[in-house]
Amino acid sequence: MMKTIPFMVGMVAGAAAGYMAVTAMYPDVARRMVRDSRRAMRCGKRMVSGMFN
Repeated sequence: MMKTIPFMVGMVAGAAAGYMAVTAMYPDVARRMVRDSRRAMRCGKRMVSGMFN
């Protein structure tokens, strides 16, 4: 248990550092991610509803 906590903290810190580096280089990435996730949700809903019709 004690080894997993520093491992998880390290993973979160690494992900945050990577996110900050990418957004520093490409400021519009966050907007694109939101836009693409909305599009994926719409397509996913259509696909699921198409399976049950």
